[in-house]
Amino acid sequence: MNYKKIHFIGVGGIGMSALAQVCLTKGCQVSGSDLFLNNLTDELEKEGALIYSGHASSNVPNDADLVVKSTCIRNDNPEIIQAKDLEINIIPRSDLLKMLMKDHIQSVAVTGTHGKTTTSALISHITEYCGKRPTIAVGGEIGNIGSNAKFGDSGLMVAEVDESDGHFKGVESTYALITNIEREHMEHYDDFNAVLNAYGEFISNIAKDGVLFFNGGDPVLSELALKRHGKRIDFGMAPEREVSCKNIECAKSIEFDLVLHGKTLGRAKSSLIGKHNVMNITGAIAVCLELGLEFNDICNALKVFGGVKRRFERVGRVDSIEVIEDYAHHPTEISSTIRAAKDYGTGRVITVFQPHRYSRTRDLAEEFHKCFYDSDILILTDIYSAYEDTLEKTSTGEILKGIDKNRFESLELIDKENIPEYVSGIVKDNDIVLVLGAGDIREIAMPIVERIKKARKTHAK
Repeated sequence: MNYKKIHFIGVGGIGMSALAQVCLTKGCQVSGSDLFLNNLTDELEKEGALIYSGHASSNVPNDADLVVKSTCIRNDNPEIIQAKDLEINIIPRSDLLKMLMKDHIQSVAVTGTHGKTTTSALISHITEYCGKRPTIAVGGEIGNIGSNAKFGDSGLMVAEVDESDGHFKGVESTYALITNIEREHMEHYDDFNAVLNAYGEFISNIAKDGVLFFNGGDPVLSELALKRHGKRIDFGMAPEREVSCKNIECAKSIEFDLVLHGKTLGRAKSSLIGKHNVMNITGAIAVCLELGLEFNDICNALKVFGGVKRRFERVGRVDSIEVIEDYAHHPTEISSTIRAAKDYGTGRVITVFQPHRYSRTRDLAEEFHKCFYDSDILILTDIYSAYEDTLEKTSTGEILKGIDKNRFESLELIDKENIPEYVSGIVKDNDIVLVLGAGDIREIAMPIVERIKKARKTHAK
């Protein structure tokens, strides 16, 4: 990659900030802007990036070589207009990721509807722990690394590849892992066939001497994987998978025996929980074994994996009550996270959920009606737009109408700012409070903890 001075529009996003971080540590001059700054932009600024709050034409350096834009940035953005006037090359973030991956001798691309952040973070952590010194660009902050990105010097890159806008189909990689495929991001695809075609093109861009790793328990993905003419490795819980697991425990932590081509290699252990994470770990191990890492070293790395922020992240504990935050926003993710919480705890599960995007709420309405039923109490709040325009007849109230209220102790629609007070009044010993969503719902997670503390102290008096 020959660009030396790069400006990022929407730099605060988890994917954009990762690419900015890699470019910065690679030696590029980096600037960027966002409507909302955060800890990721703060870190970029500390390391020398020039960060602007808000979008303005003056933010774009006159001598920039390249402008990278987030998916949500529209063509009428003043910085886009300025870059065009200055005749600066403008590309989507996926094109920059492609360039960075081509700069590496080996690359691992992880995509799929669910689990790609945790899986790519696991591969990143394991390879880093085992001395591979990878370049990392993932969609979540990895606890052990303290960031969502780093520049490595070994020629290996591990990247989470976002499928949301369809641009991922042009990514070329040595190794690719697909976690699963479901209907999602239909605002960017005409229909599900278009989704499958995009994944098919992504598969076709894996190096001829590379490997496709895929979840063999997903029938749609398994059929699509047959289009890969080169090496394929399926993973999963069933014994017929090339990489499989047995004797699984996943309630309080994860343990299972890892089986490779029918031979048991040993027992893997992790502090993560949930069956969905058993799949993520199994896929990550499959990739790391193919990279030549020893199973014992992989297991040692797994034991100290600190997780990813906003993935079943324990925000706080008040006596026996835990408040946990998770990025889950698709019905399948929501269902898996609630089920994991139910298995993990001994008390009730109080789920607080903020829908993300009007289009997703509309397109997956039927699935949203059914995904919360392992909760004891469900609290919904208004949709986080994610820059989308309001859609007629699409609201959290529409989800509420389709849910069987008799399946819960209580079901409420509450303004976000009023939720901490409400939760503090109903929570009991041993309850788990789940705060779910991909928007700004995380802002109330700590206030919930503080309100519970205050309510308990008042009650104790």
